[in-house]
Amino acid sequence: MKVMKAFAILSCLAAFMLVGCGKKEVILENDYYVQIDEEPEETNNEGQYVYNVEGIDEKGNKKVVYFYVEEPYEIGTVLRVPRSVEGYTGDPEVVEADDLSDEIKEKLHL
Repeated sequence: MKVMKAFAILSCLAAFMLVGCGKKEVILENDYYVQIDEEPEETNNEGQYVYNVEGIDEKGNKKVVYFYVEEPYEIGTVLRVPRSVEGYTGDPEVVEADDLSDEIKEKLHL
């Protein structure tokens, strides 16, 4: 009987651990601000485009950011792109230049 209880407890613990490991949370590194200055590359997936541009965070650090979109942006559009530690990006969001800090405006030449 003790063996059955121990087996049941271990089975439940294993199930909880597997469920917990299956859900991976994305840890955001920073938001990077980019200005679209060229046309995107077309991907092999019909209807998708990829941008590979240099972005700037709030501290003025630069990093190359790449992201996929379904519709290309107009040249000159400024975007906020959330970027995770692993390099994955979230959905880009159009921002107005007036909403940016002076340091970011200067680095983006706005």
